[in-house]
Amino acid sequence: MMPMKAPRPSRAVRTFDLITPEGRLHRFPTPTWLQRVAMMARSYVEPAILLAVVLILAYSAGVLADAMPPLAADACPDQLRLQRDA
Repeated sequence: MMPMKAPRPSRAVRTFDLITPEGRLHRFPTPTWLQRVAMMARSYVEPAILLAVVLILAYSAGVLADAMPPLAADACPDQLRLQRDA
């Protein structure tokens, strides 16, 4: 079943608190501006890399598909002789 409300976008994390099973609280510092820029850049770079990989695979599949008919013809020389005689 589809959710009734649209999901809210995740909010930026300012602080990160970790509560251990013993009940201790570890508070991590806020990310620096350089870490924030790196996280934002990573969110754009990862999909671009995946897109490039998919395009390269599709292109290489096309190149290999063009090279396949002569290979298939070499593998079945008997069938070619029968087609030429007919």
